[in-house]
Amino acid sequence: MAGIYIHIPFCKQACYYCNFHFSTSFERYRQEMIAAICKELENKKSIFKETTVLTIYFGGGTPSLLENNELNQILSVVHKNYKTSSVEEVTIEANPEDVNLDKLNYWRSIGVNRISLGVQSFFDEDLNQMNRVHDSQQAIKSIEDIRLAGFHNFSVDFMFALPLLSDEQLIKNLEKVIDLDVPHISCYNLTVEEQTALVQLIKKGEIDALSQEKSIRQFKIIMEKLANHKYLQYEISNYAKEGFKSKHNSAYWEQKAYIGVGPSAHSFYNNLRIHNVPSNIEYINKITKGSNYSETEKLTEKGFFNEFVMTRLRTSKGLNIRELELLFPDRVDSFKSKTSVFLRSGQLAFFGDEYRLTREGKLMADYIASEFFEV
Repeated sequence: MAGIYIHIPFCKQACYYCNFHFSTSFERYRQEMIAAICKELENKKSIFKETTVLTIYFGGGTPSLLENNELNQILSVVHKNYKTSSVEEVTIEANPEDVNLDKLNYWRSIGVNRISLGVQSFFDEDLNQMNRVHDSQQAIKSIEDIRLAGFHNFSVDFMFALPLLSDEQLIKNLEKVIDLDVPHISCYNLTVEEQTALVQLIKKGEIDALSQEKSIRQFKIIMEKLANHKYLQYEISNYAKEGFKSKHNSAYWEQKAYIGVGPSAHSFYNNLRIHNVPSNIEYINKITKGSNYSETEKLTEKGFFNEFVMTRLRTSKGLNIRELELLFPDRVDSFKSKTSVFLRSGQLAFFGDEYRLTREGKLMADYIASEFFEV
């Protein structure tokens, strides 16, 4: 069982916080990019020759900028070259300004059955400050249209610790999405990444520096509010009603095989991590010429162990000690010896065979996981 991730590196404009690979001048080489993505899909078909594909995910960038025929062209290449008869989930990331009933109905007609909608906030001042294209009314209408088009499985992305977002406004954001009966919510802490406009705006004093205290406080609000409304926090940033976990992303966290297609996309299979070049022009040229367009990293046992600990502790399933004994028998004693300090502090709990982060532990998830890393 495996997944396919397809990176569409197009955006209308740059959000100030974003450090993902994208381009706002895509019209110059739009057709060439689609052709290159299709070519890479054909090139990689031998990797999953005997493997059933269960999930397909269009990420970006902004995949909802694709014309209907472009999306269908890429999906057709996937179905032609991979075993997709048992595919369970086909997700497309979308921005509210791109969503309309005609497009939604077309997506459903070609097999898209899940949408991940980038709302971020229902307050226009937040959206304007982060240079988002849509406004709050478009966000609400897009969710209503997704429902009208017959999509039951969809997700909404939110950000917290935004400079202008008060605790009261955060609660209103959550109450709105709960009222709209959204089955899956992803909540991401605003972080300052290098090479983004946000860094420069903070340095110039045009946007207030981010507050760790505010991040922790608002994260607590989110966990409590969503838990009270029957959302399971099945991964640090992801909350789902029963039956609506993201199958594609869950496979990432369980370290299952997937291939990534498109500029900057990553793949993972046979204990290898493959990183495509993060340049649109270079990617197109190398695909067209048949030259190498990626770098390959073979995970060491130490690297695989560290990823195992990180991904397992971030999920509600936690880290199963029996699985650890099976995969890394020589590292079990060292791992157990390091758990005591977090068990005593109440940041880690042991249930049956599983170590899980408590609510307090989730506030420091990355730090706690890193304390178990082998270096």
